[in-house]
Amino acid sequence: MKSKSSLVAICAVLTALSGLQIVRGQGPSLDAGVYTEEQATRGMALYKTQCASCHGEDLKGNDIIPSLTGDPFVTTWKGRTVGELFDKISMTMPALDPGSLTPEQTSELIALMLSTAKYPAGKTALASSMDALQQIKIDAPK
Repeated sequence: MKSKSSLVAICAVLTALSGLQIVRGQGPSLDAGVYTEEQATRGMALYKTQCASCHGEDLKGNDIIPSLTGDPFVTTWKGRTVGELFDKISMTMPALDPGSLTPEQTSELIALMLSTAKYPAGKTALASSMDALQQIKIDAPK
């Protein structure tokens, strides 16, 4: 009887943990507003000094430099996470000084990109930690 109770308890714990993983995997939606307008505004100021010379004033890039907004952006990043985008920017940008952006600056740039791509702003600033950002999937704005 004791071993049956233990087995039931173990199964209950494993079920609860697997349910937690499913909920964790869903994460917040970009359509719920994962950045603030203030963050996007700071991102624009930074973008003008660090990014616009390559990606253009309108974030649309060109034939060689990728667009950071619109359909090209969504096509490139759809199904991936904001954490992956954060990692890419952190490691490779700006092109002439890769890795020089702080985590907060990287989040501000992503907030600008999300704002320009018409994802709604929210009341909470976009995080600058990979754990939180890996939970946010990129999908087309609604």
